[in-house]
Amino acid sequence: MIRLNPSIPWKTRGNGAVVLRILVDQDRIDRILEITRSKSIEYTEVSGRFKYTQPGLVAYIGEITSYHRELYRRALTDVVVPDVALKVAEKTNTLILLDRNNRGNIGALSALGALTTLDEDYTFELLAYRTPEYWGRRTRYLNPESVKKVELKYRDYLFSNYDFDQERVLITPHGPDPVLLGLRGEDPLVLVKAFKEIEVREPILGWTIYRSNQATDAHLVRRDISELRPYQTGYIEGKVLSKPKPVRGGHVVVVIGEDSHTSIEAYFYEPTKTLRNIALKLLPGDQVGLGGSVRPPSSSHPRITFNVEKLVIKTLVTYIEKNPKCPRCGKTMKSAGREKGYKCPRCGYRSTNLEKIKIPLNRNISIGVYTPPLSSMHHLSKPKIRYGRENNGKIPVMISQWHAYMD
Repeated sequence: MIRLNPSIPWKTRGNGAVVLRILVDQDRIDRILEITRSKSIEYTEVSGRFKYTQPGLVAYIGEITSYHRELYRRALTDVVVPDVALKVAEKTNTLILLDRNNRGNIGALSALGALTTLDEDYTFELLAYRTPEYWGRRTRYLNPESVKKVELKYRDYLFSNYDFDQERVLITPHGPDPVLLGLRGEDPLVLVKAFKEIEVREPILGWTIYRSNQATDAHLVRRDISELRPYQTGYIEGKVLSKPKPVRGGHVVVVIGEDSHTSIEAYFYEPTKTLRNIALKLLPGDQVGLGGSVRPPSSSHPRITFNVEKLVIKTLVTYIEKNPKCPRCGKTMKSAGREKGYKCPRCGYRSTNLEKIKIPLNRNISIGVYTPPLSSMHHLSKPKIRYGRENNGKIPVMISQWHAYMD
């Protein structure tokens, strides 16, 4: 299950795609494609009343190519137009099984390229599905306390299933789709154990476990501020150039860059809570790294801006400098010019031996990584609990292990 660029406006909320790898005899390929296509059409017709965006369905036979991998990288971090995706399909003989003009085909084609790149870091998600009579209902029926208990019990293997700060269950979608819940973790066998301990109060059609790029920060590629374009995702570094400015809606704006010519306004939005509160404590001169996405210009913002989803404080200003006091009259002195020392504006005293006074600052923040509440994070964003646990899942899980466990 692959998540793609979360800043693209033409997408479903999760901007995701599912890739199935099937080992099959050559003479059965056509039958599998026929079943897959007919079932997809059947589902999209039923779910049409839910106002879904355009679905895509593709199939590829053979080893994944560099064209697929490059398309995935772009779809993960940038904008991909339909024509580019269709050219990749043509070059690689990838079959498009639904309408060629559907935007969903971009995601489906891009996700193929993730198959050979996921080994860098990955997580797992167990998705449980509702029976058809529950499709269309936005409420999921389960016991929130049971979710809280399994998150605590298996906290070394699970993540982002329960927000303890806001006392909120995070595994249930809010739309009318067939997904009942999604349980996220590092180990598929632990996910099964945890799932069995969740008290679900509606019928379950079935469940499956996906390997995924979720919670890996795969979309935060290093970028230069001067080269940013609308809708790109990335990680940038720079110096704080302005005092944080609260704006309407509870948001905070900070100018980040090397100088006024190479800078960008970074927005810390109100839903990021802790992240926004930390941003208010930044000072000019602090060195920071920001993960997020580029917002295009608008009538209210003529330049591109940067929507922040992760803050890394690298260095902090620990003191401020002020001009020295006049040794004669005590008045704060002024610069007499470059390399000419200081001059007192009151009594006229001059000196080339005096130095600026350093006044220590009591900073109520520290160097480190800051993220928003779990309930405000994108699917791709890595929660702090995963730092140091990258690529910690046991893959592949052998079929014999599954049979032994399920028995």
